[in-house]
Amino acid sequence: MNRDEYKVSVVIAHYNAGNYIRKALDSLVRQTMNQDDFEVIIVDDKSTKPLDIIQEYESKIKHLRIIVEDQNHGYPSIPRNHGIAKARGTFIMLMDQDDNLADDTLLTFVEFAGNDSDVIIGKYAEGKMYNGTQVPFENGTNIKDASIITDHILSTLAPHKMYRRAMLNQYDVKFPDSSYIPVEEDQVFNMKAYSVSRKISILADKDYYYWNQREDFGNLGKSSSYTYNEPWKYLNILSEVFNIIEASPNWSSAQQSKLKAMYIGRLFNSSYTTVIEIIKLQKNEQERETLIAGLRKIINERMDSQSISEVRQESRWMVLGIKYGMNDEELSNLETELFSDEKSLAQNIQCINGETVKNLSIHGRTCAIPVDFLKNETSLGTK
Repeated sequence: MNRDEYKVSVVIAHYNAGNYIRKALDSLVRQTMNQDDFEVIIVDDKSTKPLDIIQEYESKIKHLRIIVEDQNHGYPSIPRNHGIAKARGTFIMLMDQDDNLADDTLLTFVEFAGNDSDVIIGKYAEGKMYNGTQVPFENGTNIKDASIITDHILSTLAPHKMYRRAMLNQYDVKFPDSSYIPVEEDQVFNMKAYSVSRKISILADKDYYYWNQREDFGNLGKSSSYTYNEPWKYLNILSEVFNIIEASPNWSSAQQSKLKAMYIGRLFNSSYTTVIEIIKLQKNEQERETLIAGLRKIINERMDSQSISEVRQESRWMVLGIKYGMNDEELSNLETELFSDEKSLAQNIQCINGETVKNLSIHGRTCAIPVDFLKNETSLGTK
């Protein structure tokens, strides 16, 4: 294990960024932290373009190292792992090649972390050309010891954070190999880090990380297989995250149940796709059924009724449909019934435990499907 020589090691996975990496490197040149206190490690995934732009900064950033992979991996996971392994900082700051930091990010994060915060999450910039969730930062309050549940930490599973290197090493927190987790590898990495951290801190008082959307939409290169187009990809990510939740030394059984509900709710209905769309991506009917059967097995074996009841409404109808035996066509029909038929939606409505539910029959079983997320109570015919 490398001993600490710096306060921070900034690790950037790189592939054919060209001029777009200047914004990241310029922001590191401007850091208010003394350059003696941090290093920058750029791990190049065997780019096909010269690295001359990065090499220009060897005279501007005191401790800049360029590591070139022996082969192209097509994913940032392995380059990031290699960069972390070579790091000599107390903390690891993960950046993407297209992004940039506020001038005081490194210094502010380290000072706020102190001796006991293991993950530090800084506010993402908002705007047309920026990405990143704003949920954990909405009230603008800095939180030294944030709650994994009530402070919405699961809303931010991207890797653009600072991590205590000793924690990563002690618990072997790494990005998974793409042969096992080729999609959303950062979710596995962050869930593992969250699960073993002593404290997770949030800095929300200002913008610290600029998660840029390039004008050419050509952000950090991903393999052409970076999609849930085979059942095992989706099943592996859900199964591995549940493994991490269940193995956490910090979370109680009640917290684990809640976190499973929160995660599957996020996975089944994200900002860019739903599990219904993922099922449709599969190549044929056999693979669609394989995916649904695998999800049903995970839900039935690893989620109890309390956990399912805590899944957010936008996703719970999908969880229930899969749990009780619906195939892909039936799930699509259920989606159509819920979202398209307002007259039908207003029928068989009642209020249970503060939720407006619609009673639907799924393979002979009456299921109470929460529908507050679709309509307000008045339009559903309740007062």
